[in-house]
Amino acid sequence: MNRPAAVRKALGFVVILGIVSLFADANYEGGRSIAGPYLFILGLTPVLLGFMSGAIDLFQYFGRYAAGLWVDRNGHAWFILVLGYVLNLFALPALMFTHELVGALGLLFLERLGRGIRNPVKNSLLAHAGDALGHGRAFGLYEILDQAGAVLGPLFVGFWLLRHSFRMAFATLLIPALIAMVGLGIAYRFRSRPATGKQGSVEPEKVPSSVDQERIRQFMIWVALGAAAPGTYIFIGYVLMAHNHWTPPDVAGAFALAMATDGVGGYCLGMLYDRLGFLTVYIFPAVLGLSIAFIFWGHTWLVWAGIGLWGIQLGFTEAIIPAMFGHIIPRASRARLFGILGLLSGISGLLGVGVMGVLYAIHPAWTPVWTLIMAVAAIYFISHHGWVEHKVRTG
Repeated sequence: MNRPAAVRKALGFVVILGIVSLFADANYEGGRSIAGPYLFILGLTPVLLGFMSGAIDLFQYFGRYAAGLWVDRNGHAWFILVLGYVLNLFALPALMFTHELVGALGLLFLERLGRGIRNPVKNSLLAHAGDALGHGRAFGLYEILDQAGAVLGPLFVGFWLLRHSFRMAFATLLIPALIAMVGLGIAYRFRSRPATGKQGSVEPEKVPSSVDQERIRQFMIWVALGAAAPGTYIFIGYVLMAHNHWTPPDVAGAFALAMATDGVGGYCLGMLYDRLGFLTVYIFPAVLGLSIAFIFWGHTWLVWAGIGLWGIQLGFTEAIIPAMFGHIIPRASRARLFGILGLLSGISGLLGVGVMGVLYAIHPAWTPVWTLIMAVAAIYFISHHGWVEHKVRTG
């Protein structure tokens, strides 16, 4: 296939998969936007919330690791992708049947497991498309489509909560779930296949000489430092309702703002990454530290600004970090290594949000101190080791 045709095919696949994620995000981000207030109403304490929200995300990363390992060894990538979407999309609508804390937490765990199972496969497929399209452009374009749904979902749920109960709001999430599953079937028909040799076997990978195992290890450490810092929106939403006395629709609206800046920021940062390469790593910890400081130390518009910045750092995490990682790791091991990176991020995130929950219980003003320490540590680490290359070509 010639270069222009390969680019067009890769672009088409990224757009179709992005539209699938638009509806998927409307489903699960809509539900997660009110998960914190819902757990507050069910009686969860701040310290337990910190550790449980971290454990929920860690459960996702165990799913990422297991799925990545399975796909690299056994194949069946699309079966794993579909299984992940089924769990991911239909767990939160089932919250309409819950009446106690244990059932609600169980469904939140199940939803994250589904997202974790599908994520390394999705990242591997996008990285393959990025070989033709440009990694920053592929992940950034996917992210902006993905986040369009992540904005619409919380806005719809927040509007619904003005007139209806939590359970009715969760029930409406079935609509985007069903549309996303139909779209996934369409994406399968337009999927991009790796080049194959005789008898349809995948060609042995020629690992580029630029692959540096030490650099991969250092990149993972840097990601772990950053993952320990931001907390989760379940935790932030809980704090906004318990400490700032926001209403559930306000919390959902704030999450919509974070998702909007996530999508736009992810796409713009993706284009910047394709130009500047790994120099963009300095942006992440700086934005991260400011976001949590504004949310916990600010008042009114500073809190909203902090939520917007929190969305930008999330966009960096979801679009640019996978693009960077996909650029430096061997193609044949992408699903497995994406899974390992996710597992490491989940463990770090669990410890980080657990510490934030303890600090919040002592005094809310202490919470951002942890984030700022981790942000400074991340900046020091990349500066000290000097592995950031100037003007890296990523396309």
